[in-house]
Amino acid sequence: MGALYLYQLDERVAEMGLFYARFMDNWVILAPTRWKLRRAIKVVNQTLAELKVEKHPDKTFIGRIERGFDFLGYRFSSAGLGIAPQTIERFKARMARLHEQGADEVRIGQYAERWWRWRGLG
Repeated sequence: MGALYLYQLDERVAEMGLFYARFMDNWVILAPTRWKLRRAIKVVNQTLAELKVEKHPDKTFIGRIERGFDFLGYRFSSAGLGIAPQTIERFKARMARLHEQGADEVRIGQYAERWWRWRGLG
């Protein structure tokens, strides 16, 4: 549904000729100049207002990419690609929650194995 609902956003950003990637309701736009970024922000805000949706304040980053940014669980920075700190914290919290809920070692191990495989270390 997100792909269909946000199609108008996809079209408008594509017309701007900027780097744009979206997965469901998560997206990233990279602009080479401050002015192109400001224009992109205006287009995004107008489109979201028309669609009657809002950006999540904790999931919104507008700024220079040199500072790094998180997208889909990864941290993009000048040091390279890594796992976002919040992703690691969520993993730890989920492991603790599984233990508290009485999950056996097999279930906890399966979760950890899938997470490590997603991370590219399994």
